[in-house]
Amino acid sequence: MESSTTTSYSVVSELEGTLLKTPKPFAYFMLVAFEASGLIRYTLLLFLWPIIALLDVLGYRNGSLKLMIFVATAGLRESEIESVARAVLPKFYMDDISMNAWRVFGSCEKRVVVTRMPRVMVERFAKDHLRADEVIGTEIIVNRFGYATGLIKESDVDRSVFNSVANLFTDRRPQLGLGRPVISGSQTFLSLCEVSIKKIKCYNTE
Repeated sequence: MESSTTTSYSVVSELEGTLLKTPKPFAYFMLVAFEASGLIRYTLLLFLWPIIALLDVLGYRNGSLKLMIFVATAGLRESEIESVARAVLPKFYMDDISMNAWRVFGSCEKRVVVTRMPRVMVERFAKDHLRADEVIGTEIIVNRFGYATGLIKESDVDRSVFNSVANLFTDRRPQLGLGRPVISGSQTFLSLCEVSIKKIKCYNTE
């Protein structure tokens, strides 16, 4: 994908609910579960959907995310996850792209994507198709045999993303932040940006 104009701005954009129209990553974990492992893991994740949704409603976003990651990836080789991220996920990401958000994101010179999903599931797509310079996401713990444990390194995902963005822009704040409205009391990368846009639909030029 290419943007017709380029500015010197730096931009940090959320993937879920901003660059992608879908705010929930559940469907992408379902794809990983099915493509890398088959019907049993897919069915188990589907069976757990009501619990995942309830955790979200109750405000336990980290808990629901960690549950999805564990069920979708535990016991898989890291190379199997990478293969799905390379061969399968990009098509579904592309079908879900918000063109309004892409116009803004793609027009900036330095582009950073942040996601609550594991970085391994997003990085190839973001760099190859969105021309992102950096991708910040959760990191799956892999054992010494190359198998995913299903656990992630981050305890508080939003704070980890915040710290990673802050460390990436040590000399100057990112000029533009794209993301969803901030949940009350939570700390997100948007507060680091000089300007944050939370209603990207205002950029619709069609």
